[in-house]
Amino acid sequence: GNAKALELETMAENDPEITLETYDKHQIKIPKSIATRSAIINMMIEDTGDVNEVVPLADKSCTLNIMNRVIEYLKKHAEFDSTGADDEVINEFDKEFQEQSDEIIFQTILAANFLDIKNLLELMCKKVADEIKKCKTPDDIRDRFNIRKDYTPEEVEEVKRAHPWIYDKNAK
Repeated sequence: GNAKALELETMAENDPEITLETYDKHQIKIPKSIATRSAIINMMIEDTGDVNEVVPLADKSCTLNIMNRVIEYLKKHAEFDSTGADDEVINEFDKEFQEQSDEIIFQTILAANFLDIKNLLELMCKKVADEIKKCKTPDDIRDRFNIRKDYTPEEVEEVKRAHPWIYDKNAK
């Protein structure tokens, strides 16, 4: 009853809601304890000293869609921290979180980098690295990530001469 309501009220006072404004002009309210897991948001809040001020996210990667994912990640990891979740549970969540389209993965990397959320940045970069490792040749990488070749055949030959190991099928 009342004890629980009082506890929630006290928690809310100690952890006020922060309003983030996404790049595409949506507002998201999240607890300060979650928001400040981003070193940049933490700095912005400390700079203004006002938790009621809207925090604008100026990087174009910080759209509503991507920020909802970033916040989902931050909330889940805050929960893991507070419950002392074991590595297996955390790794299972992280692995599932990585399973996204390339576009979402790259936008999440950009947002995590901009917001200075190291563990999320590392997680998503690891996903890209794992995908690259599955590729055998530079052409496989280009195909996998849909990268166009912008070099003339002459430029490609120059690179092959300068760095023959890249194209060596026997190299490990």
